[in-house]
Amino acid sequence: MKIGEWDGIGSSRALIAHQLGELGAQELAAHVSVDADRGRQRILVATDIGLLDCIWSVNSAGPDATWSLRGGLVRWPSVRGLRLQTDAEWDPATERTRSLWRLVAEDPRIELTATQIEPADHTVGPLLAFARACLERAGQ
Repeated sequence: MKIGEWDGIGSSRALIAHQLGELGAQELAAHVSVDADRGRQRILVATDIGLLDCIWSVNSAGPDATWSLRGGLVRWPSVRGLRLQTDAEWDPATERTRSLWRLVAEDPRIELTATQIEPADHTVGPLLAFARACLERAGQ
């Protein structure tokens, strides 16, 4: 998934697209984690030149609050300890599977998780697309 395909992320989508355009970077895939309790989003964008790691957060309380996008680009050779882990279960009584996927990196610190309970459940798709883009580029 690319940043334009993520639902519910508000104005951060346009600002990330603008930043990528100014940088001249080609987006490969993105992943957005929302922390509703703290009013923050962690936005990770795999690009042709590196991994863009940003936090989108509100600067103050109130209806007229401004928002900030802070982050940086980590070149692919500097991404360390990137790995994709999976755990899967099969229940022969119900003939159902459950899959858990984790994308983990040591630097920058990344821990993303997605669970698939039904075969038609596509919640792991965005994580796997982002993981694939990162794993293809990491170490280059």
